[in-house]
Amino acid sequence: MTLLLAYEILENVSNQVSSINIYRKQGDACSMGQTMTDMLQALTDLVSRSYDQYATLEDDTLDDDLNDTFNDRVTVKDIARANQLVGSLLVRVISGELLANDDKDDERMEQAAKLLAHMSGRGAAGSLTRSWHFPFLDPNGDLAQLIIKLHEPSYIGNDIGFKTWGAAPLLAKKLLQQNIIPDLKDRQVLELGTGTGLVGLVCEKMMGTSTLGQVTVTDYHPSVLKNVAINVDLNDSYCQVSKLDFIQVATEPQETEWHNKKYSVVIASDLLYEMDHAEHLPVAVEKLMENDFYFMIPLRDTHWNEVNRFEEKMEQVGLVQRVVEDKEIQEDEGVVKYRYYEYSRLLVSQ
Repeated sequence: MTLLLAYEILENVSNQVSSINIYRKQGDACSMGQTMTDMLQALTDLVSRSYDQYATLEDDTLDDDLNDTFNDRVTVKDIARANQLVGSLLVRVISGELLANDDKDDERMEQAAKLLAHMSGRGAAGSLTRSWHFPFLDPNGDLAQLIIKLHEPSYIGNDIGFKTWGAAPLLAKKLLQQNIIPDLKDRQVLELGTGTGLVGLVCEKMMGTSTLGQVTVTDYHPSVLKNVAINVDLNDSYCQVSKLDFIQVATEPQETEWHNKKYSVVIASDLLYEMDHAEHLPVAVEKLMENDFYFMIPLRDTHWNEVNRFEEKMEQVGLVQRVVEDKEIQEDEGVVKYRYYEYSRLLVSQ
């Protein structure tokens, strides 16, 4: 069955709002209740689809194909428009002003409350599961799609590992679409600061049925790791989930289980939001990697000191910057600039 496009749903909802108001004035509670039920279900479907996230393919020649593939997407603007259309009506449903006096009144009130919370912003929405859609070209050159499901709990205090930040999907997209690690299926991969686990999960899926490769996703926060374990299960993944505090690895290596462990690939994203990170991440990476480190960060105006110190420290610990690329991405909040790094060990000739 073909899904309605967002503008079609919004047009139907607008008509339903008008009908609800007419039925209310006419005293037709039965028709009003059925129309409210239909409207709430349409909004629920719209909101559910708004949590799907879509990457784009780097090859600009395939833009038209991608538009056809993902033309049923729902954007932040669509949700804002829905909020304009029904926000005040949902409040009236929740308050009990709009009752059909049938056995579905309570159900409609509860559904309206959930919708209002979701349309009021991510912080009010509670836990949710997103599907990330990554298009790529398969070995035959045909357009394929990798879908990763991610559970994101409601926000807790200042913990930021529960959200999938922009650098992670950008790095995952680069790994998948540009095949920057051709022999990834045979590698031992360690992800630092995994957050929701997106990048590690994409790496594991890229390995296919290979029995040589292995992905270990790590973070320092126990609650974040519990959520990562949920996401590993959601995606039927074989990723290993482990606790790793890279500051401790850098400062007290012999006190951790990671002492003398090496991984052929170390990956990370968005880990430079404190000066301690800029100081200690390079040391930890040098201790943990055999030869390759892949890293993606946003270039925030408030964190240039951390970025500059990170680059200096990487050089000081003997790691060579073989690739650095800056790219601007249009996101919901505006244009964001990102920086991508590849580092290797300094190879000393014999």
